[in-house]
Amino acid sequence: MTKVIKMTESEINTFVKTYKAFETMPTNEYISHFFQGDGFSVSIYKSGKVVFQGSKLDYFKEYVKEDNNESDGNYPYNHMDTIGSDEVGTGDLFGPIVVATCLVKGKDTNELLKLGVKDSKKITDKEIVKIGKTLVKKIKHKVIILRNEQYNNNTSIHNINELKAGLHNSNIRDLAKVCKYDVVCLDDFCGKTNYFKYLNNISSIKPQEIFKDISFETKGETKSIAVAAASIIARCYFLTEMENLEKLYGYKLPKGAGKEADELLKQIKKDGKKDILYHITKLNFKNLKK
Repeated sequence: MTKVIKMTESEINTFVKTYKAFETMPTNEYISHFFQGDGFSVSIYKSGKVVFQGSKLDYFKEYVKEDNNESDGNYPYNHMDTIGSDEVGTGDLFGPIVVATCLVKGKDTNELLKLGVKDSKKITDKEIVKIGKTLVKKIKHKVIILRNEQYNNNTSIHNINELKAGLHNSNIRDLAKVCKYDVVCLDDFCGKTNYFKYLNNISSIKPQEIFKDISFETKGETKSIAVAAASIIARCYFLTEMENLEKLYGYKLPKGAGKEADELLKQIKKDGKKDILYHITKLNFKNLKK
């Protein structure tokens, strides 16, 4: 069971004094106080929102009344105004990398769930396009498309994780400037320590431009509807970019980097059009070195 309420500073101080025996060190940068006991946990966020979780919330009857119950999402992020960020295209030989970052307000969680927002890997491309087109009209978002030419020019300088970290940082920083939010959640692709190490390796990013208050979540799209929405938006843009490349170069481009990708590479080379690979593929993939 999950309950979320808003507390004043005075109410928080009273709660902390009352339940001090259960307090432990928080691991999330957005949490100011964390309490844990047999069958329950309580997270007090710096924004003033308090998340009660567990099967034994009777300790907190005065706080977890029925009228304080919010959306049905299972994770705390889904009750909060969350900036979520995710990317697609990194495992595809053909096409760009697309990074999308969006804001989902806690009050909108149920509406997005009804719309069908969930992990984009569990949705067909047809559904992604439909849901994605609705999302881009409904919620605030930022998208960066790193097209193949840009990717191929940059991979001689930066590795793929440095490129992704830089794109996420840019998106998150820009969106955070123009909206109010409680927390930022990133689908974790390299770990917190490595993420900031990668950003420090990019000379074009100044230290003061690095956005630091981020929660890193493995399989973030399953834990935050904001990350799930970002993954759908990114996939929607990716599919559009793939269609544009197909029209421009006259080949049906397969997803992924498997057998179909290898077969198309052979056909392109056979057709004497090897020069177009710079514009439609990621040249550092092993497929091109076979």
